[in-house]
Amino acid sequence: MNKEWITKYIVGEMNAAERATMEAWIEADPVHKEEYIAMKKVWELSAQKGDAPEIDIDRAWNTFTQLRTERAQSKDEVVVKIRTSRSPFRWIGAAAAILLILGLSYWGLNDKLSQETDLRTLTQTLRAPLPDGSMVSLNKDTELHYHKSWFGKKRAVSLVEGEAFFEVKKDKAHPFVIEAGQHRITVVGTSFHVRRTPGETEVIVATGKVRVNYGDQEVFLLPEQRIVIADTSKQTVKVDSVKDNLYRYYVHQVFEFDNTPLSRVFEALGKAYEKEFVLENPAHRKLLYSAKFEQQGLSEMIDVILKTFDLKMKKRGNKYYIN
Repeated sequence: MNKEWITKYIVGEMNAAERATMEAWIEADPVHKEEYIAMKKVWELSAQKGDAPEIDIDRAWNTFTQLRTERAQSKDEVVVKIRTSRSPFRWIGAAAAILLILGLSYWGLNDKLSQETDLRTLTQTLRAPLPDGSMVSLNKDTELHYHKSWFGKKRAVSLVEGEAFFEVKKDKAHPFVIEAGQHRITVVGTSFHVRRTPGETEVIVATGKVRVNYGDQEVFLLPEQRIVIADTSKQTVKVDSVKDNLYRYYVHQVFEFDNTPLSRVFEALGKAYEKEFVLENPAHRKLLYSAKFEQQGLSEMIDVILKTFDLKMKKRGNKYYIN
């Protein structure tokens, strides 16, 4: 999480939505809580009277460069996040300067000043801002890393596993590039979904235009288009169309069906909850279903759907058969 966000939370400069995001991040991992507590202690040291003290920024910078040189060979370095632009939050830069002057290296030093965010979910979803102003929603069991160096020309994201929905802030000078396995997704300002599973990557575009590179191939996706690429793919992969928003159910925890074929309903639920549903009667697959489920569990949704069409479900092995 961006250290400026943690500081804003400590001093009460966040709105309700931002506070909720911050609190969810703190509670998501004991490491996050430790980072928050450490930052709070540092801030209390730097503002004993409630005001940030005057700081000699030039001195802070000189201290920073000296420390960076001394630690250049260290293998345990992480990134220092420093704000140098003039803004109403100038005290955040002052707090960072204090850390440098005191030689507190909680965040360490790197070869270049940069912005980094590491996000990981286990049993809960997460919606959080990235340092560049973009927003990302992570489904359960997802790991993502964001990096942008001050002198770099791109905003780099690595989706290690899981799935995420990106709402990218437009910045033509700094393309937003996602690495997912063997595949690269490049955008300027758009919204789209990426799902990374062992051996393949899925990309679905909601708005804007997305470029996907794999092997020596390149394809451009437009809204409502989808591609699934295996890591071993060398040839052109077919682009499919997606007419609903069920793929991004985890963004707001909503399943909305609008005259959706029952086969698609169970396909979406199966993918979301890692279950396999089988509609044994071909006629049932074409039945149309409309409903909206918000913050409801799988068992409750299945029960409502089955009762709507007077269907029964039995589990045999690892599959659920519906008739």
